Amino acid sequence: YYEVRNYSGLIDGFNNGTSNNLFFKTVLARYSVNQPLYPTAGSNISFTFQFTPPWSAIRGEEFSDATPLAQKYKLIEYHKYRFTAEWYQRIVGNMVLKFATKYGFLGYYNPQIGFSPFERFQVGGDGLSQNAFFIGRDIIAHRGYEVYANENATIFNKYTAEVRYPFSQSPTSTIYGLAFYECANSWASFKDYNPFKLNRSAGLGIRLFLPMFGLMGLDYGIGFDRYDRASGNTSFKDIGKFTFMLGFEPD
Repeated sequence: YYEVRNYSGLIDGFNNGTSNNLFFKTVLARYSVNQPLYPTAGSNISFTFQFTPPWSAIRGEEFSDATPLAQKYKLIEYHKYRFTAEWYQRIVGNMVLKFATKYGFLGYYNPQIGFSPFERFQVGGDGLSQNAFFIGRDIIAHRGYEVYANENATIFNKYTAEVRYPFSQSPTSTIYGLAFYECANSWASFKDYNPFKLNRSAGLGIRLFLPMFGLMGLDYGIGFDRYDRASGNTSFKDIGKFTFMLGFEPD
């Protein structure tokens, strides 16, 4: 249940009204990772399907451009898909390669209503923008970048490759370093969708797991597509970004 009052962060100027989000969600998954803190083999693959009833069809409602948004979004309707696949493979010794790919898609039933203002994707940043959960967005982190200008995406693609090496695998303190290459982007609709237009970044990071604090991490990423000679973004300071993580690896 969402109650929106004078909020400007949603689509189409929907800044006042109440919305109800009643949905069914199921996950099909296969998990074969050999150890959770520093995996060296196995995979984690999942497909998530989430949908609401087509309320407008059930109730026989019709809408026009003049219909108030509060009426259109009183009962949210959508269908949503998420796919995640992660693979781990030992390279040599304790050095490990991780490859991950993630996709998300949000669809609608009724073109008179269009996409739901909630359940969209926010791509970019460190994944710690917890306030986005309050407005029903999935947070997709991208190291080396701030949150993209398109914060109300209905499609996203993300690819990650990491080489990891452990400095300590003690049960009381697991510490490892990593080098990563990451590509991602988001789009407002299939009309704009271009799977080959991705924002690229690379960098270094470190992860620490301490029982009293949990998982912590620090990354420094260079966002290659932030380089812009015309605007003066030409130095590491302009196109690089530190990102922190605490408690969990963000999407």
